[in-house]
Amino acid sequence: MVLVAVVITGLMAGVATTITSRVMQAEREKELLFRGLAYQNAIKSYYQAGKQLNTFTFPRSLNDLLRDPRFPSKRHIRALYADPMGKGDHEWGVIRAIDGGITGVVSSSKQKSLKIANFPIGLESLAGKKSYAEWIFQYNAPVTTQAPRSVMPGVPVQRK
Repeated sequence: MVLVAVVITGLMAGVATTITSRVMQAEREKELLFRGLAYQNAIKSYYQAGKQLNTFTFPRSLNDLLRDPRFPSKRHIRALYADPMGKGDHEWGVIRAIDGGITGVVSSSKQKSLKIANFPIGLESLAGKKSYAEWIFQYNAPVTTQAPRSVMPGVPVQRK
């Protein structure tokens, strides 16, 4: 009887650990969506701020979002967020435009994602992606005859 109780207790502990792990991963996923969208919106803000100078460019580094070198008092993001799914240094992968500017960020984690559907408006393209490394948060500038050729859609992901 005691052996049965020990086995049942062990199984319950294993289930509780799995559930806790999944809940923590789901919370980190929510944070990844928040932070990724914050970067996407900040890159859009940076790009659109160029309208004042009549030059549309992407930031050269993520630090440019924190303090825009074109406008010393302008910030496009509150803080530089770490990749919540990444390991070690928590650095994002960056997506670069032809001119070398940053058009987006991507998680460095190859971990399988829990969420594969029902993404918020604006992030529908993440549906069906199997790992966080496929969750790309990118601003695609409108292609017009006035936009310089150097701001066409991003090139393959480059890790820092």
